[in-house]
Amino acid sequence: MMAVQGVRRLAESIMSGKSSTSKMWFVHWVLGIAFYLAVNVAVWVEGAESLQHSPSPWRDITIEAPSIRTMLGLPLFILASGIQNDCHAYLASLPKYTLPDHPIFHTMVCPHYTAECLIYFSLAVMGAPQGAWINRTVFSALLFVASNLAVTASATKHWYMQKFGREKVETRWRMIPFVF
Repeated sequence: MMAVQGVRRLAESIMSGKSSTSKMWFVHWVLGIAFYLAVNVAVWVEGAESLQHSPSPWRDITIEAPSIRTMLGLPLFILASGIQNDCHAYLASLPKYTLPDHPIFHTMVCPHYTAECLIYFSLAVMGAPQGAWINRTVFSALLFVASNLAVTASATKHWYMQKFGREKVETRWRMIPFVF
């Protein structure tokens, strides 16, 4: 599922990205690449132990009924991915420096950040080891993502207030409805 998320985001960036004179700070770019590499390697290393204990991993492949974690996590993953994709497509369609007016942006400044956090939460639930409800490695990634996006969401709300007026965004949550 991490691969699905990575490929979807890459395709989304290629398909809906616009050329711009804005520059990303090099450190942010390196941090993003390092994060995706570290999380994927950590998930792979964590799962490799179960493969090592099997004489033939291919014999262990069976088709079983989905677990409760999968039945909860997969629909959340699909829903959050769709919301995030819709938000990004909408934002890419806006003229530069426009206040988003799509209904999902009426209550939150950064609903695409909320969706990103829900995606990582669903991955943490679906990737939980046997007997656990959450994968601690992916949950740690969620905490990292949420803290980074919270800072950016706060800065975005502050910028919107300066650019478009406090009254236009004052009542909008940054990224977590009723909390933040």
